[in-house]
Amino acid sequence: MNYLQARELIDSLTIKKGIVPGLDSVKALLDATGNQHEKVPVIHVAGTNGKGSFTAFMESVLTEAGYRTGVYNSPSVFEYNERIRIGTKNISDEDYAREISFIMDKKGDIPATAFEVETVAAFNYFVRKKCDIAIIETGMGGREDATNVCSHPLVSVIMSISMDHMRFLGNAIEEIAANKAGIIKEQSDAVIYLQDKKVLDVLCEEAKKKKADYIITHPVTAHFKDAQTVFDYTAYSGKVYDSMKIKLLGSYQPENAVVAIEVSENLIKKGFNIPESAIRTGLEKAQWKGRFEKICDDPLIYIDGAHNPAAAERLRDSIELYFKEKYKIIYIIGVLSDKDYDKELDYTVEYASYIYTLTPDNPRALSGRDLMKKISLRTKNVENAGTVENAFVQAQKKASEYDNAVIIAFGSLSYLGELKRKVIENHENRK
Repeated sequence: MNYLQARELIDSLTIKKGIVPGLDSVKALLDATGNQHEKVPVIHVAGTNGKGSFTAFMESVLTEAGYRTGVYNSPSVFEYNERIRIGTKNISDEDYAREISFIMDKKGDIPATAFEVETVAAFNYFVRKKCDIAIIETGMGGREDATNVCSHPLVSVIMSISMDHMRFLGNAIEEIAANKAGIIKEQSDAVIYLQDKKVLDVLCEEAKKKKADYIITHPVTAHFKDAQTVFDYTAYSGKVYDSMKIKLLGSYQPENAVVAIEVSENLIKKGFNIPESAIRTGLEKAQWKGRFEKICDDPLIYIDGAHNPAAAERLRDSIELYFKEKYKIIYIIGVLSDKDYDKELDYTVEYASYIYTLTPDNPRALSGRDLMKKISLRTKNVENAGTVENAFVQAQKKASEYDNAVIIAFGSLSYLGELKRKVIENHENRK
């Protein structure tokens, strides 16, 4: 089986099986392939927002400390293979095909989904490549997510929780929190992101029921100047981390970074050699593509994977922090129809001088025309560009009409990779 055949097979499973919560199939698949998930130490991460940022910080810290670190996350933003990587290097086409071929040979009549197959592939790959540790993100939820097969993770991490995937996880924030709390294991350790009390009550109750040792991150003091972030943090242990620097932009990123600090301290207690210098340097070096990422200076363009209300609220905070007083703001927006895009618009539309909508290349996409109609109820400065290329061309032209303008593209992750490629091509053609 070559890479193209492996991808076609996975795509066919996605179409046939879709999303099927539950652990029976993935456990059967793991049994059939040697239960490799039990052979690599795991940091397990759940949450609605912040999983990717935490993973980027933690991966960078562990790599800086000298550990061979595997990462499994989804969805992909720029390259499909980025969902399985080691030391920031994506799995190769050859290795991806090899792992999928091996699993499908063992699969038999197990009714596994695409996500379950790739989850098993990730564990197999990390063991075969002799990873010291793996950071595993849930795909959706927690309790019945395919990744929730590790009975003894080093530490379970719960990031910010908000309303998302209600059809599967529940219509109340407490229900969603209870589902994500399912990754906390008996007599284990957990690090919990400081958040809404209703969510924390559910998470803490689950941790107590499981007799797990848990901590909640403390408030962080951050200073933002000229798109630079410096913060001070006092850890649960009492250790003070002062003048910590991060390059990831976003008013919320210090809150994600301190989770990595607390997890690092937890691992140190377990015998991992992670000096403070590795924590400092790792946090500062961390990169996370597609999250408030600057992709062009002329014109100034940022992309952000704000795909639900909580993420849109954080995007709004970052706009107020970095751009509100200095720039005319032009949006490119494409969303999925099953997201609460009305609430996303409530948080963001008021800051825009002009808005271009588009239709993401996704079967769940809301058409750019329908999105334009929704936005037109709030502002008349909106038009449907239809495609990513048209949106970029028109937004670039509009930006040239202002002395200081910034283009911010957000909504569905599914179109941001294409937009970034268009921007890079345009820059190369201008040389």
